[in-house]
Amino acid sequence: MASVDGRPAQYGISLKQLREVMELRGQEAVDQLRHYGGVQQMCKKLYTSPTEGLSGSPKDIEHRRETFGSNTIPPKSPKTFWRLVWEALQDSTLIILEVAAIVSLLLSFVPSTSGGNFV
Repeated sequence: MASVDGRPAQYGISLKQLREVMELRGQEAVDQLRHYGGVQQMCKKLYTSPTEGLSGSPKDIEHRRETFGSNTIPPKSPKTFWRLVWEALQDSTLIILEVAAIVSLLLSFVPSTSGGNFV
């Protein structure tokens, strides 16, 4: 049987099972974790310590990366300029200013009826 740092190379839980646990929230996640024997058993299956974490050896970390993939969150794509403009236009303060600007523009086309000169 193959080994990594003196332990079996096969983990007691698959990537699919880990994803199922990680996608759940609240009581469902707790129930699923209990299904696998709780935190202690999950750690045993993953050959890690709940208090100390991974062993830190490069060979072990590389094997985990190959087995489970990289532990990174993919970056979000940046918002486009037009998306930012649209979101800005949804602001209530800006909406009030836009309405005031439109009213001011409309009033500028109305002819003055006073006829008097102001000094």
